Amino acid sequence: MFYEPPAQLWKDSKFWAFIYVGLGCVTLVALSVQNYFFGIAGGKLIKRIRSLSFEKIVHQEISWFDDPANSSGAIGARLSTDASTFRGLVGDSLALIVMNIATITAGLIIAFTANWMLAGAILVVTPLMPIQGYLQGKFLKGFSGDAKVMYEEASQVANDAVSSIRTVASFCAEQKVMDLYQQKCDGPEKQGVRLGLVSGEGFGFSFFILYCTNASCFYFGAYLVHHGKATFEEVFKVFFALTILAMGVSQTSAMAPDTNKAKDLTASIFEILDIKPTIDSSSNEGTTLKSIAGDIDFENTIALVGESGNGKSTVISLIQRFYNPDSVRVLLDGVDIKKFILSWLRHQIGLVGQDPILFNETIRVNIAYGKQGHATKDEIIAAARAANAHGFISSLSHGYDTSVGERGTQLFEGQKQRIAIARAILKNPKILLLDEATSALDAQS
Repeated sequence: MFYEPPAQLWKDSKFWAFIYVGLGCVTLVALSVQNYFFGIAGGKLIKRIRSLSFEKIVHQEISWFDDPANSSGAIGARLSTDASTFRGLVGDSLALIVMNIATITAGLIIAFTANWMLAGAILVVTPLMPIQGYLQGKFLKGFSGDAKVMYEEASQVANDAVSSIRTVASFCAEQKVMDLYQQKCDGPEKQGVRLGLVSGEGFGFSFFILYCTNASCFYFGAYLVHHGKATFEEVFKVFFALTILAMGVSQTSAMAPDTNKAKDLTASIFEILDIKPTIDSSSNEGTTLKSIAGDIDFENTIALVGESGNGKSTVISLIQRFYNPDSVRVLLDGVDIKKFILSWLRHQIGLVGQDPILFNETIRVNIAYGKQGHATKDEIIAAARAANAHGFISSLSHGYDTSVGERGTQLFEGQKQRIAIARAILKNPKILLLDEATSALDAQS
């Protein structure tokens, strides 16, 4: 039945060999183009998501950061891990899904063209695969979401330990920090085992359906051949077409863990993007003070004195509108500060806190922050001289180009405070707020 004369067999063999070589060339070009464009799309998406997320984060009101869920470790994980995983929705995974859809469509066309009775009978079993994939995804969704929260907590422990390593070392708390980090990592490990079990069972069930489909195809195909309603050629066409179709469905089903993880992380990203802060420094809504009537003495100095915890720092936070007061108003020249454009208001205020915060940059860059980084060399030096910082800065091997380390750990507390004072002086604010700004300085400084 399958016999062909040698000459015809040789001719057909060459024909199909060239067809396969041609398909290989087309596949080479198509996959290269596909991966190239999906790679570009994924890279641009990550950049845009990270930029938008970070923009939203830096414009949040201070109270938003008081929530443990918005700790520095959790935010860092969202910007790094979440955004990268989000790429799976438009990167290689999406490319594979598009390719599988095309494969499934082609398989259906070939199968029904060859023998619609056999193809229709086999497809009765095939829908079990999408159902299985849907149920598997539902189970996996909860697992990936819980694991994400646990990893953020572990990341926060590591972040706190590294940023406060001197305190950890001074109290010999290395083992305690390690135990706490290990404890936070135990949860994701257990979730990973459960995730593997559900994912493995789902993937195995997909192959079970595949082999059941093959068995049904051969059995019903033999029945149709026996009754003269199909030929061997049609049976094998349907078999191979549905095999390719089933492989596409199985590959798509196997992506359920990654897809659900990406969906959970996507929800985390959009949770940030959708937040509208009640105090938005980027908003242009409000009143700008265009003129000042009357005499204002810029040399007035007011001191807030009281015991620790009485609210001195809170008053400073309210003046800068880090928080909105519940029952009182903060007035500037008789105008409620809520009516001012927030960015304009904060440009009028300089702050030196009791715990000066320096960035992991050079001394020059940290002082230049007083003018959003747009300060000349002479302006930076003049501000440092006014803060009595030029002397010790000049004595350093790299001078103003010395890196201060993370949170200024390479400098003494007094040096950090003088740099913070220089930064505030460079800003030249109308209002200067000092929150125990000289607590680490000696009498001469």
